[in-house]
Amino acid sequence: MKTYTLIWFLVLGIGFQLIPHRIIQAQGYDSLYLNNINACVNASGILFFNFERGEAGFEVPKFSGKHTIFNSTLWIGGVDQSSNLHLAAARYGQGPVIGPAFTKFDFWTGPVMDSSAYSTVQDSVWNYIWNIKKTEIEYHKTHWNDAGYQPIHDILTWPGNGNVSLGQSAQLAPYFDRSNDGIYQPMDGDYPLIKGDQSLFFIFNDDRNFHAETEGARMRVEIHGMLYAFDIPGDSAFRNTIFLNYKIFNRSENNYTNSYIGIFTDLDIGYANDDYIGCDVERSMFYGYNGTAVDGSGQPGAYGENPPVQSVSFIGGPLKDADGIDNPRYDGYGNQLCNESVNGINFGDSIIDNERLGMSKFVYCNNSNAGVPNYMTDPLYAPDYYKFLQGIWKDDTQMIYGGNGHLSAGGYGPACSFMFPGESDTLNWGTGCVLPNGDINWTEITAGNNPSDRRGVGSTGPFTFQAGTAQELDLAFIFARDYGKQSNAVSMDKLRTFSDEVSQSFISNILPNGGSFSGLNRKTGHQQLPLKLFPNPASDLVHLQFDRIMNEPVNLRIYNETGLLLRTETHNPGGQSITLNIAGLPSGLYLILLETKAQSVTKKVSVIR
Repeated sequence: MKTYTLIWFLVLGIGFQLIPHRIIQAQGYDSLYLNNINACVNASGILFFNFERGEAGFEVPKFSGKHTIFNSTLWIGGVDQSSNLHLAAARYGQGPVIGPAFTKFDFWTGPVMDSSAYSTVQDSVWNYIWNIKKTEIEYHKTHWNDAGYQPIHDILTWPGNGNVSLGQSAQLAPYFDRSNDGIYQPMDGDYPLIKGDQSLFFIFNDDRNFHAETEGARMRVEIHGMLYAFDIPGDSAFRNTIFLNYKIFNRSENNYTNSYIGIFTDLDIGYANDDYIGCDVERSMFYGYNGTAVDGSGQPGAYGENPPVQSVSFIGGPLKDADGIDNPRYDGYGNQLCNESVNGINFGDSIIDNERLGMSKFVYCNNSNAGVPNYMTDPLYAPDYYKFLQGIWKDDTQMIYGGNGHLSAGGYGPACSFMFPGESDTLNWGTGCVLPNGDINWTEITAGNNPSDRRGVGSTGPFTFQAGTAQELDLAFIFARDYGKQSNAVSMDKLRTFSDEVSQSFISNILPNGGSFSGLNRKTGHQQLPLKLFPNPASDLVHLQFDRIMNEPVNLRIYNETGLLLRTETHNPGGQSITLNIAGLPSGLYLILLETKAQSVTKKVSVIR
């Protein structure tokens, strides 16, 4: 376990100076400990680092003092129309020139807003995590209309709406809108829409200030995070898993191409300095495991005998770029195709353009004091981060199969996408669907590495991130430990079993107890329909731009801000756009609801005369 005092702490041999007044305040920090895991989150998006105690914050079993993750953070990057890289990422808040920890940031709390509206006041308002249980919502749904009823604080203050006068989006956190007026009003029966039996919700952005962590150009993205867990007694997989949903909004005017989303994770399996790292291509996950049969040598945070395995699993990535077809998973003979469908979801389900990518790259990176070549040390500037997201080393060479992924470090090729996959890539998708030039079973053990402190980044992409749209990333953090034999392989087998159960439940939307996995009580159950609306505000015409050709009926309804239905239309675009005449509408705020057979979206438009 890595530890530090309130003044100094060490991570992988680097001295981190912590400045107390820069620590995220107590209201911006909370923990989820519904099942066997005690996981903390900070409102600025730094996961699993406990600022209150200055130590790892992914504790399992909960309250045991043992941890498997020290830190986990978001990376995202893409290229704009002028071929400029935009990137936001976080690791330890030190910046390119290693300095005091958690003092240099690419992300800040709160939604994207007008540049003049950012302030310390807004920082304080949004430095908060909403912690809500499903039982609390059910109570509110039953009693909201009772005389003298008062909702709990986090239901009452749920950030369903932004302050549009500050440039914030009118709609923020998801909620059930009983009156369909577009305004979150808990005393009118509205309530938060959460996932799981308990959920922590937070909002952060990369637009607040200069990117001091990476010095990358701002993307102007807004991230809605929801960390959640299920209470399913008797189910070991769900008892040892927490989930994370990121909904990422592109609030800029840029259409980013070659976009990637990555999850950087510093995995510490108890005692930090005897670990290995690896990935499972077809299960779309990377993981940390102990490099010896016994974890540590009696340290308080060590697991000792029968050490566990910890995964970071991509159960649902961003949407694959639309191509107007339902991309298949199998060929005409029932054989799995060697493409993104290997670990993506929604392929071959008869729905057009709903395919989601899985983990597409995995690479490990090392502390500069680890005695490894510079090309595989931690990224410093934005281009380094972007290279790692693409499976490219800092010296601009593509990662290759074998050894430590480089020609100078025992790699034998060919070029590859996944580091240390073992034998999990049965179709050789990560090597372009061709056999490796040497041993297929590639692990840290076959590479001859000594166990040490490990960190890595899994990424998903490439995809096009259009202005005004949102993408989602769904993750599962799965812990597995088997006490049956003195072998790491047994815990690894259990991890695979847990992973299969969790992934299937997510895909089918059915929990082991028969409940709904998503937990979002949408009236239609539809998936989000990607749509861009412009201009906004408008006076006479509004253009609705889809991300694909619409060869199916689109039902359209317009409501005023009181929820009154004003107009119902059905369109058969046969193209990618609908032009809506609003010349007869008086000045005001309106909601436009569009629905197809499988998808829906609600957009708000302001009419000004």
